Amino acid sequence: MAATKPLIKKGIFALLLVVIAVSFYYLTIWITPYYVQHKFAEKSLGFVNTPRFGDQPNAENSRVIPLPNPDFLYSTVNYDLKDSILKISGIVPDSTYWSISAYQENTTNYFVQNEEQVKSKFEYYLVPPEGSTSEALKNIPKEKIIYSPTTKGLILFRYLVSKAYPVKQLAELQHGVTVEKLAK
Repeated sequence: MAATKPLIKKGIFALLLVVIAVSFYYLTIWITPYYVQHKFAEKSLGFVNTPRFGDQPNAENSRVIPLPNPDFLYSTVNYDLKDSILKISGIVPDSTYWSISAYQENTTNYFVQNEEQVKSKFEYYLVPPEGSTSEALKNIPKEKIIYSPTTKGLILFRYLVSKAYPVKQLAELQHGVTVEKLAK
């Protein structure tokens, strides 16, 4: 009997340790994306619902990798759909990679399109989670409506710099993206 008490104590301690480790693991996985998005949103204060453009690769910053892939031009729209629907439009380059991705507040991706699915021009309407019965969406085709699962999030654009599109020409297309607020 005396020998089983230390075994029971060790078993309870091991079980408690496993419960703490598993709890910490899942808590970390749940909190980290919100923390990352929150930090990005802090940097974007004052730039909500407006396009922001990443640095263009050039000779001065070629020794430092400022972005995940220096062959791409990046643009973002940090959005808040609390008061409006957003109309996002622009031109798609025809001989190089282009994509638009939408991320909800916890960094989960919920929408992606690239130059294979979208030709020439794009026009999307970003709608809040509860959907919308707005007059602005009455005559809009359903494939142009993006239903966001959260009121806040991020839209990311990628443009691949190539022989067909040098940096300057792609930057013009990148800066041609417009974001308009429409009444709910």
